[in-house]
Amino acid sequence: MTRLPMHPPRPSSTLTPKHAASLRRFFSHPPMIFDSILKHIPDDARIQDAAVGIFWTFAKTQYGAGMCASAHRWVEDPPGALIEHAGHLVGSRVLDLAPLYRAPSLTARAVALAAISAACGPMTGSCHTMRAQDLLEKHCQAAKSSRSIALIGHFHFADQLRALGHRLMVFELDNRCQNDDIPVSTAKTRLKEADVLVMTSSTLITHATEELISFTRPDTYKMIVGPSVPLSPVLWDFGLDAVCGSVILDPDSVSRGIREGANHKQLAQCQKVCFLKP
Repeated sequence: MTRLPMHPPRPSSTLTPKHAASLRRFFSHPPMIFDSILKHIPDDARIQDAAVGIFWTFAKTQYGAGMCASAHRWVEDPPGALIEHAGHLVGSRVLDLAPLYRAPSLTARAVALAAISAACGPMTGSCHTMRAQDLLEKHCQAAKSSRSIALIGHFHFADQLRALGHRLMVFELDNRCQNDDIPVSTAKTRLKEADVLVMTSSTLITHATEELISFTRPDTYKMIVGPSVPLSPVLWDFGLDAVCGSVILDPDSVSRGIREGANHKQLAQCQKVCFLKP
């Protein structure tokens, strides 16, 4: 167990009529995790620091700090796609940056996710300072039999899981499949086979998380893993059993590292944590 940094008191997120109207237009689609978290973001949450690095995108508000993968490394943005408000992110309200989550640019979506991560929470559930792979192995050991595990994205611990006798299905974006990867476009028919679903938090950037969860069986153990996931209790409403992300212990140090091109291993002030559904 670990005690996380406390958020300052959070005012209600009462919206002005003008802003409420813009959010109604924004929410004219099926509910998504992002939308649900956004409803709990304080109205006065503003960006105090922002950085878009080669590996990570970072945001800091008066309530905390958040980060998200800079998606341009693995999915090329459409021609002409821009990050609206670039150059003016600092000082912007988090709620005003929310429409970036619908932008054609996946980098812009990363800005929106980092922003809400910096103003959401506090997270609920039992918190453990541990790696996602350790939690996954512990869960599979408790089952006392080999598991069928679906990995959405490439995880470095895949070979270790195979060595333990588990059956792996590794799903990847269709245009990035290699070797025995399964195109993610086939997930609707294949995920029913999975006893365990492990999703990279980058599925939030591609707007795939909710649909992937819907393709699984009710008894499938569902995990989302990675620093891009906002640590919000809203996640439990979408059927997840475990949320494995990162807590930023020193926002200024992490911001500096991201600006200088640091990868996650180089960000010493990011602590890996796993939350279990309460």
